[in-house]
Amino acid sequence: MDRSPVNRCALAGAFLVALAGTALAQGPSRLDCAKAATPIERAICARPELAAIDRKMAAAYAALAGKLSGAARDHLLADQIRWLANRAAACVVEPAETEECLESRDRDRAAQLEWLGEGAYPFISEQAMVKAGKVRGIPYIVDASYPQFDGGSVDFTVVNRQLAAAVSEAADRAVPGADADNDGGNYSGPAWRYEQAFTLYKPGPNAVSVKISYNAYEGGAYGIVGVSGMLVDLRTGKAVGPEGVFLPNSNWLRELTRIASADINTPNLADILKQSHRYVFLEDRLELSFNQYEGGPYTVEIPYDRVRSMLRVDGPVPR
Repeated sequence: MDRSPVNRCALAGAFLVALAGTALAQGPSRLDCAKAATPIERAICARPELAAIDRKMAAAYAALAGKLSGAARDHLLADQIRWLANRAAACVVEPAETEECLESRDRDRAAQLEWLGEGAYPFISEQAMVKAGKVRGIPYIVDASYPQFDGGSVDFTVVNRQLAAAVSEAADRAVPGADADNDGGNYSGPAWRYEQAFTLYKPGPNAVSVKISYNAYEGGAYGIVGVSGMLVDLRTGKAVGPEGVFLPNSNWLRELTRIASADINTPNLADILKQSHRYVFLEDRLELSFNQYEGGPYTVEIPYDRVRSMLRVDGPVPR
């Protein structure tokens, strides 16, 4: 989604504190259109379709909050307030794009809240980096969300550092450098950008899989779109690669290379499939991710039934 290269952080900053205060006082699941005060609230209330989606998101929040108590409920409240602030910062753009931004975020948040309500509350919060500006006349936009694992007695420090560092590095590349071509001060091309969203899955009772979708433009003729994955073992707090999912003597790499080669035509396919971020473990299937320069579709889907005999019995994706 192309967005106007205004500085959304600056525009949104004046009302974020008030928004969080209102959320704490009223509960972040309610929006009273009779008292709509911010650009975001007015945009939602101006369109019945947006208001309906926002109500669905609010209902998902209320349903989950109603199941929780103590630390879990406090964690959800803090996460929702942070999410509201990030939504406000990201969606202060031109009116048409504000609506698209709100609709997308509310739908995604409703789905995430419903997912968080399945089984034990997993103490995963949504973090975001949102900023915009210009360097030598070249506009840039960073709008990236990523998960943070907060829970319990397990130490997720390394996983959280990896997730945050990946966003920070991608965001740095989206800010034009001193040598970026600005067409002699008359730059009229697209804004440099890094946009990222994530979805969570439970491929097994002891694991959470993170699917990250991103869209970047760093100058040049083409942008970059893609998907990456991270599988987190909730028992250890560590990220697990395919070698921790499949039996060591099962020739899993050879078999996955054989399956993927029907769609991906590249001579170094086996080497690509040694990279852990290529694997997205969903509830019912494995997705192998490739970029647009690797000779095939972005995703190769493999139902677990095709590889079940190679899975570890006690692994994060059990048989």
